[in-house]
Amino acid sequence: MSARTNVCRDCGFSNPRSWRTCARCTARLDATAAAPLPLIGHASAAEVIRASIDCAFSMGATTVVAIEGMNGSGKSRLLTHAGEFGARANDGMPLLHTTAGAGGTASPYDPFSTMLLERFGVLPNAPAAAVRGHMFTVVSECLSTSDAVTIAETTHLLGYIAGVEFPDSPFLMPLADRPLELRRRAAQAFRQFVEADVQRAPVLMLIDEAHRMEEPAWQLLRMLFDVEGHLAIVLAGNAPLADRTRTFGPANRTETCVIAPLAHDDVAAMLMVLLPTLESAPEPLVSALHHRSGGNPSVLRAMVLSLVEQGLFEDRDGALVANLARLEDASLPITLDDVIAARIARLSDEERTILTHASVVGDRFWDGAVLAQMRWEAPTTEPKGRDSIAALADQSDRRHVGHVLETLTAKGFLAHAPASVLPGAAQYTFQLPRVRETLYDGLDEDTKVVRHTAVAGWLAVTAEIQREGIAALIAPHLEEAGWLHRAGRAYFEAAAYERARLRTHSALAYIERAIPLIPDEDVVRRIDALHEQGSLLATLGRYDEARQAFTAMLEHAHRIGARSKAAAALNRIGRIHRERGEEETAETVLTSALELFRAAGDLRGVAATLDDLAQVVRLRGDLATALPLAAEALELRRANADMRGEAVSLTTLGTIELGRGRLDAAELYFTQARERHEELGDRLGVMRSHNALGVLAYENGDVSHALEAWASALTLAREFGARRDQCFLLNNLGQAHLTVGDLDAATERLNEAHRLAAALGDRRALADIVRNQGAVALRRGDSNANELFEEAVRIAEEYGGREAIAHAHRAIADARAAGHDTAGLAERDYVASIDLFRQLGNEREAARSLAAYGRYLAECEHGGRARTTLEEARGILERLGLPELDRVNATLRAIGSSSPSTQATA
Repeated sequence: MSARTNVCRDCGFSNPRSWRTCARCTARLDATAAAPLPLIGHASAAEVIRASIDCAFSMGATTVVAIEGMNGSGKSRLLTHAGEFGARANDGMPLLHTTAGAGGTASPYDPFSTMLLERFGVLPNAPAAAVRGHMFTVVSECLSTSDAVTIAETTHLLGYIAGVEFPDSPFLMPLADRPLELRRRAAQAFRQFVEADVQRAPVLMLIDEAHRMEEPAWQLLRMLFDVEGHLAIVLAGNAPLADRTRTFGPANRTETCVIAPLAHDDVAAMLMVLLPTLESAPEPLVSALHHRSGGNPSVLRAMVLSLVEQGLFEDRDGALVANLARLEDASLPITLDDVIAARIARLSDEERTILTHASVVGDRFWDGAVLAQMRWEAPTTEPKGRDSIAALADQSDRRHVGHVLETLTAKGFLAHAPASVLPGAAQYTFQLPRVRETLYDGLDEDTKVVRHTAVAGWLAVTAEIQREGIAALIAPHLEEAGWLHRAGRAYFEAAAYERARLRTHSALAYIERAIPLIPDEDVVRRIDALHEQGSLLATLGRYDEARQAFTAMLEHAHRIGARSKAAAALNRIGRIHRERGEEETAETVLTSALELFRAAGDLRGVAATLDDLAQVVRLRGDLATALPLAAEALELRRANADMRGEAVSLTTLGTIELGRGRLDAAELYFTQARERHEELGDRLGVMRSHNALGVLAYENGDVSHALEAWASALTLAREFGARRDQCFLLNNLGQAHLTVGDLDAATERLNEAHRLAAALGDRRALADIVRNQGAVALRRGDSNANELFEEAVRIAEEYGGREAIAHAHRAIADARAAGHDTAGLAERDYVASIDLFRQLGNEREAARSLAAYGRYLAECEHGGRARTTLEEARGILERLGLPELDRVNATLRAIGSSSPSTQATA
């Protein structure tokens, strides 16, 4: 028996498959569907556009033309024509072409936000720190200024428009409660940036769907009329775009044009362009198309192609002839949705089935996920013996799915990704709009559940080969399949994966999706999820929310009698109080946590809490008590092979030794801590080690090394979203800039640190920052220096920070000494500072206060007391190896003391 041969009804070509239209004709139709629409019926609109662009490029002033029309009327084609005309008029001209609302962006500045991202060359999934750094570079190259503050402010404001976060920005945070002022300044920065661009070369902006623009975007558009340069803007959109555009801008530089539907003769001309071999455009056909399309060019083209597919045109000796008898056929498409449905219906059963299975996976899918659904739904057969093995090993269905997917790609329904994120699976994406949604929405809920289950199973098996990032792909399918418990676990795993890569915000998003899906009876996992949520919130500085999460964790742990988990919750709550400068409350809560950890026999928890207590006691200034606590924590952590915890304890011990003035011991501890963090690949820990080593370098007088270490650490802290770390690093940088005399940089860093500390509610950090701000004011000669120093004392006294009080007293004394203190008031503050530092056991700072006090006495011509005080300071400075020794020796020589001692005190 001979094989059946099918013949294409369009061209007569023999086709062995069961399609009614052959591959040659299908390819021809797909090419016609993808080709740009001709400018039939749009001559007047095109002329308006060309005149507006010519005006902008010749006058050197901004022009705007708005093209209004219904969907599919040809607005986008007119924008393309505008781009082609502009390119011909100015070879190499920058062209910014975007669509408002593309991709579902929530930015009120869209599409200008998208334009900025394109202008800055921002790639999807690019690291935030790299994006911010590149933006700084582009802005500095574009603006005709070398002022670092202007460049930074412009970059931050443009980032606000573009949706690029600049955490704790000193330019944006002060305006957070003044949104109108923030928008005004952002618009000015945008105008300034665009103006710098257009003064170099003409720029053409093309914006589609402009009717979707929100008021902030229109505000930016208004600002662009003030740009001095060659800027042409063409808008396209639906009503009331034209009316709105007429309400602003100079009349001689603003044009509007409303596109009318195609006339009868335009439809006839369009038909002949779409079908070049059409013998003629019969009047009945043209009238029917004109009526059914409403004169809409896009709808007209879709209808014509669908009519070709449905056999309305016949091939007669190389020419197409319309079969007018079929015009009354009720099955012919009328609406655009009908056209889409008709194109899908035109597919073979195999193509449509595979495309429907693909729609379940998502806009991005893999051949293996499609095959898994099909095998899951296939009828069950039970072959025996060798037949069973052969049947299960047969991969012909996989090859067949791959072949059909490639066919759908050739037809323009799909695009084949050059590389797949999953090993051994070909990756595809849907290309034609609304096709995936149409197919997926057509499935009943039971079918969706079954198919999402199959996809989740396939992804789970794929995870055995490559686990990275798989949980985030599986979780939504498990949720749709109704496996909420497993979906919660998958979201939890996705959060852990993101957090391990220090993507704090995305990790928090996943954990917050996980918690509602974890059933109440799964108490352990819910406790762990709340722990994770609280930790992430604390990292982001959202302390109130973090405390709520840890309190919920504590309640669950208490209910089931889980002492170790309850202790962990108390430990984290104690840390929050510590980080806010509430040392007394922190110590109380941490002591309760320690008791619970000891009762539970949880030695890791005991070690962690001992270390936290050591940090609290150190912050309160009791170094003698802090040292044995930290040493015990280190011993326990080493005994339990807790390398990460060991690194934390080494840092704590280093900080205590630094406070005692033992710089060599501190350096040894900090270096060992950094090595442990580097072995573990703990980038957050490495960042904190850089901070500690920067402090050490600063204490040794190596300010340039300290600045380098802190700047590097600040970049990482911003990338991680670690706001508390940012606060301390900014304060350190401000103090270092003050030391080298860069008062502008010091002011910028300290102001940013102040805003961040206030937002975090960290009074301890705030006291140090305000003291440094007072030192900057003193150096500038500002009248408010004393007020700032007194505020620093007040803040420190409120939270009981004796070390901060001591520092503030010395700063006040320095300020009074610099102001010719004839009343001798500085002496009282110097003595208070020295006494407090000695009570705290901080010899280093006590020696510095002694040195400052001695210089003050020398200036007041109290030679004997000055000499005694300075020699006492010199003895400590020599023993500790501190850099202030040279200055003390010089002062002693100046007041006629004996030769400097060369014998260090034991």
